[in-house]
Formats: sequence, C-alpha cells, structure tokens
Amino acid sequence: MAEQGPGKHDHELRIADAGDVEEMFDELAEAMRPSVGAGTALVGILRRGKPIAEALADRLASGGDRPEVGVLGLKRYSDRLELLHDRPKIGPETLDIDIEDRHVIVVDDVLYTGESMFRATGRLRAAGATRIQTAFLCSRTGRTMPIHADFVASRLDIRPDWVIHCEIPPYEDELGIVLAHRDALRSH
Repeated sequence: MAEQGPGKHDHELRIADAGDVEEMFDELAEAMRPSVGAGTALVGILRRGKPIAEALADRLASGGDRPEVGVLGLKRYSDRLELLHDRPKIGPETLDIDIEDRHVIVVDDVLYTGESMFRATGRLRAAGATRIQTAFLCSRTGRTMPIHADFVASRLDIRPDWVIHCEIPPYEDELGIVLAHRDALRSH
C-alpha cells in the first residue's frame, strides 16, 4: 500500500497509490472471473463506476471475450455525497445498453449506505436483468439498505465523518485512494 502519512491537510490520508489501485483491479477481476459468462455485462454507475468497469472488462478480456460495458446514470444519489461536493451533479436516469435476460455486474467505487446501489439494482431489474451482482473498489461500514458487495477489493472500517475518495481518471489525474475527514474536503 501507499506510504501512509498526512496529505494536503492534517485530516487526509492517502492509503493507495496508482500501483496499489492497479493491483486492486487485478484482484477484483480475478475474483469476478468465475462468475462472468458469455452474456455478462458490466454496468458502471456514473461517474467513477464507468472507468472502473472498463478497467475490469479489459482484465477479464485477457481470458476470452471482453464483457460488454454500459453506464447507468441515476437522477439523484441518496448517499451522503454532500460530504464530497456541495451539490452533486448527476444527469438523468439512463442506461446505455440492453440488459434484458442478462447477468449484470454493477460496478461502483465505494459502497457506503447502499442507497445508490439499491436504486441502481432496482432500475436494472426493471430493465430486465435476470441476475445482478455488485462489485466495488472499496466497501465501508454504515449500510442502511440491504445491499452487499459480491466482489470488493478493499473493506474499510472508518468513522462516519470520514470519506473514502477514489481517484479515478478521467476525473482525477491518476489512480489513488484517499481517506479524508469531511472538514478537509470542505476546505478545498
């Protein structure tokens, strides 16, 4: 893991650098491989779920066909994104691939309360997915909905006033994972 020490603020800690996250992608893809079949689709939740799904599909393709990757945009997140942004900008609810009668693995960066994934899985089931699994780069304590991670690269037990921020291109310059106190995020 990345060197642990203070970041830009006293309440910020980088726990993974680009190399660490690449290894997490490798491990996550290997864990998923036995569940991925010919009709499996990976659906990334906007925003960071999409590039994570693409990275996983690339790794899964090394053993055969590359799974189709789609993106799901939700009208609004119920998770506490105000910890990250004053006003999260989320587009209209959209799904850009056909998932009827398919196995879908929904991909996102962090599983926290489960609110967003609960809405996403309901939307995907309504669109015809016959089997739905979930994959996350990180999972943390604080679930309020009956959602679990079928595949997860890192499980973290952190206090509710701390945030896991996954740095994923193209939204950030390079891969990484930072733990930050909400006060540090508000001072950016």
